[in-house]
Amino acid sequence: MSIAYDLTNQSNFSGLGAHEEMLSDSVRVNAYHTAIRRHVHPGDVVLDVGTGTGLLAFMASRAGAKKVYAIEHSDVIELAREIAARNGFTNVEFVQGNSREFTPPEPIDVVLHEQMGDELFNENMIENVLDIRDRVLRPGGRILPARFKLFVEPVSLHASMRVRRLWNIELPDGIDLRSIEGSAIAERFASSRDDVYGARPGSVATAFGQVQPIVEFDLHTIASSNAIATAHIVDRVAPDDMVVDGACVWFEAWFDDDTVLSTSPLGPMTSWGNRVFRLDCDVRAGEQVRLRIDLGGIDEPSTWTVRRI
Repeated sequence: MSIAYDLTNQSNFSGLGAHEEMLSDSVRVNAYHTAIRRHVHPGDVVLDVGTGTGLLAFMASRAGAKKVYAIEHSDVIELAREIAARNGFTNVEFVQGNSREFTPPEPIDVVLHEQMGDELFNENMIENVLDIRDRVLRPGGRILPARFKLFVEPVSLHASMRVRRLWNIELPDGIDLRSIEGSAIAERFASSRDDVYGARPGSVATAFGQVQPIVEFDLHTIASSNAIATAHIVDRVAPDDMVVDGACVWFEAWFDDDTVLSTSPLGPMTSWGNRVFRLDCDVRAGEQVRLRIDLGGIDEPSTWTVRRI
């Protein structure tokens, strides 16, 4: 399965457009810049897993790293080499290939990575980073970022950006669609694709009260992705009469207690998207919204399911 993910990642990030979007994401760039300045020390040996156009490697060099190994399996590494040459970076060594096949000639002090997909796990992050951690990171070495929280929260969208199920749509002139619910003919046109969509930027109006992660882990200590529970229950109480449009997915990457990168749809926009599992139900103020979440194959979000119970 890891080979398939590697091939997918190579395809997804081989074009310039994806890298332009990531480099233009000031939330992402500033979080990494702050963390690298804080946690890469003069004289450190750094390994950047999936360097892309080389940004994190260059930041580490500027922070005083003695040596930076920048690994990338796609041909975009050629662009990273050109950027390095034109900016005078002489202590960054570029390695084209799979990180699992690379062993540096010296212990690594800091592992840098940015292999978080929209749903956190779906760029093979855990397997790749733990392999590097276990083989080449020196005892007491640092991983940036290492701590993660995954959220799957019931949310309400702004009314102007809401797309309701057919039988919940109100039309003028007394045209009634409510009787379509459960119709055999309507079922013929329904598909599982109708139950998941991407939240448009700015579409989420509110979550319910104090959000809580369903998954937390630290790459310094976790044994494998198998240590992460896949079945979860989320209980929330509706603060007002409202529509629960769906359960929205986002994550937080913690570099330290002060530097956190969040892809929450309620925060500043980032280059990551937000998957929404469609619920589309009306609730009253004070009503409980209880969800069962099954992460299925944790690194394949198409196997995840969310249902109200």
